[in-house]
Amino acid sequence: MKKTLHVPVEKNVVLSLPVLMFLCILGCSGVGRVVPVDHRLPFSQTDNSQGNFSHGGLTVEYSYRLAGVNMTLSGQVSYRRSFDSLDVRVLFLDASGTVLQQNIVYSSGYRVARSRKTDRTFQETLAVPPGVTGLSFSYSAQPRSSHK
Repeated sequence: MKKTLHVPVEKNVVLSLPVLMFLCILGCSGVGRVVPVDHRLPFSQTDNSQGNFSHGGLTVEYSYRLAGVNMTLSGQVSYRRSFDSLDVRVLFLDASGTVLQQNIVYSSGYRVARSRKTDRTFQETLAVPPGVTGLSFSYSAQPRSSHK
């Protein structure tokens, strides 16, 4: 006769909570921080807009269209350094520059084989949180580990 281990549901929930809390904190790590003034872009709740953002090795040419509480954000990402992976996030800011929400808009994947003229475009439809008066972009990049 085969024995099976049976763990009560309550114990599973209790054991899963720390992992879930860690993942939530990791996903919201940028929310609540203040973005420097020179990295903030104005956001209009009534107009469509386009512009450029540049910081470090990252440049983002972007445009957005508003439709009610949703925004369609599109753009092109450029990064000057070699990388194994690159993630770019849009940051929604309040009047004091505090991050209200962040969303990944571009992710390269890890060492995806592509030509030098890589398509680094994105288009996302995002819900705009209430109280947004500015935008910014942030990125995380894993530097190229070898020249292969």
